[in-house]
Amino acid sequence: MAFFGRLRKKRAPRAYVIAKTDSRQIEQTHAHITARGAKSRLAERAHARIGMVLVVFCVTFAGLGARLAYVSLGYVGFKSAAVRAGAPAEHLARTEIVDRNGVLLAVNLPMMALEVTRAEIWDARETADALADVLEGVDVDALEKKLTQARYIEVRSDLTPAEQDAVFALGLPGVRFTPRVQRYYPHQSLASHVIGHTAPGKGGVMGLERVLEARGNTNPLVSSIDIRAQQVLEDELKKAMAIFSAEAAWGGVIDTDTGEIIALVSLPDFNPNAPGAALDDWRRNRATYDRYELGSAFKAFTAAAVLETGAGDEASEYDARGTYQVADRVIGDFHGENRILKFSEVVQHSSNIGAARMAADLGPERLRTMLSALGLTEPLPIELYENRSPGLPSKWGPVETATISYGHGISVTPLHLLAAYAGVVNGGVYRAPTFLKTVTVREGARVLSPKTSAIMRRVLRRVITDGTARQAEVQGYYPIGKTATADKPHAGGYDKSVRIASFVGAFPGYSPRYVVLVSLDNPKPTDSTYGYATAGWNAAPTFSQIVARIAPILRVTPVTDTSAFVAFASDESSTDANVVVSSVTIGGAP
Repeated sequence: MAFFGRLRKKRAPRAYVIAKTDSRQIEQTHAHITARGAKSRLAERAHARIGMVLVVFCVTFAGLGARLAYVSLGYVGFKSAAVRAGAPAEHLARTEIVDRNGVLLAVNLPMMALEVTRAEIWDARETADALADVLEGVDVDALEKKLTQARYIEVRSDLTPAEQDAVFALGLPGVRFTPRVQRYYPHQSLASHVIGHTAPGKGGVMGLERVLEARGNTNPLVSSIDIRAQQVLEDELKKAMAIFSAEAAWGGVIDTDTGEIIALVSLPDFNPNAPGAALDDWRRNRATYDRYELGSAFKAFTAAAVLETGAGDEASEYDARGTYQVADRVIGDFHGENRILKFSEVVQHSSNIGAARMAADLGPERLRTMLSALGLTEPLPIELYENRSPGLPSKWGPVETATISYGHGISVTPLHLLAAYAGVVNGGVYRAPTFLKTVTVREGARVLSPKTSAIMRRVLRRVITDGTARQAEVQGYYPIGKTATADKPHAGGYDKSVRIASFVGAFPGYSPRYVVLVSLDNPKPTDSTYGYATAGWNAAPTFSQIVARIAPILRVTPVTDTSAFVAFASDESSTDANVVVSSVTIGGAP
């Protein structure tokens, strides 16, 4: 029966198409045509849809995987990339600043910042609490408020590796780590006014950082600073400020052969790693920008001008009895000798009357010419932008000539004074100061003859052995120098209760290699100074302590009395050399 019979699969109809062609191609033209049913077409569509779903699934899975890596590994998103792109390219490639011996003063450090994107976090409070648990100093309430208001928050700009690991372990969404570059100053406040600092979007804004900005970022900037001498100078000035309750202090060390600034300090100072934490007044460089009437230090310039111009010599004498009147100005001495003084004694005992009489012999033109040759009438051509012109009188009449001879009526920056003294004692060659290391001896302008300079070294030695700066002595180095105590000007005159006490000196005195300046702003008397607040009691002993510490660092070795005596007497061009030197006390202070 058909019912129980074997069902046979119905063959699909076949059709053949025969075309007229070459016999060799008949087999190639044979076509197989199969008729399709509804089920076949439905299955084909299903296979196509499954393939599309599979493709979508693979793309989605790959996207989720990439997103997981993005969040877990802290890759920077589009917004972070945009923020980073907004940073100056020159900051990212900013070169180092080093001292003269290659010690790093400023360097770029790779840092990791912690950022949070509001749109990606699940709960603002939960995120804030979690971050506060692993990071110190996070204000939970303040962070939560930011997370609900701002679209993008930087929680910390300088994560430590340990902090980064702790935050990573939290697994918080919307939290990522962004690579940054931060300018770092390893010595903190040391030499901060010379090095300067940078500002976001501006680059270097002061000091050598601004110099680097102007010169471009090609090679490390090698400064003239010796960080070891800088440390000593800063330490001793801070001690002096504390001992004498001074309001401020500044000082410097200059190489007399090259004009290089070996150290420069302005106190109070600041930390360039956080410049905004300091007062504006602390960021001001008093040593290069502020102008002061630096008082009796100018008497050395007046005396040198007298010798150089022939207006006087070492045998000249000046009447310092009583007072000295110039026009309507009466000039007197502080603890004066009240007698006729020899040339060297005018400087040795710091006589205002004697200096004014020297200036009268010189005349205003010759005095001004000497001050100009020593760089005291123009801005210094230094690299730092923190620079200022001297304050000069509107006219140079007899009164102005007299007062300028002892440092009143003219104001200069401390760096002006430091460089000018180097020109007086180094053989008579003035070199403008520089904050960049030099590899050869810099040319300078001859302002004094070697003979005049040699005489001035002997005169300035007497200031320490028998004059106002006996506490500036340093055994074995025979320093030379000059005290300067100047009353501060105020409306209508000078306030005699407020002063600037300075000492500027050189070592070794018989052949000066370095000049050191120490200044204290309004120091107070102490029991150890017997009620005095003049430079001989505060700035001079501070100078002594500085030289005793930095001389070995700078490889200046002490010598014997005999060697120093011969060196002081080595002015062969002076016919009276033996007579002059015989009156110089070479040993320690009396």
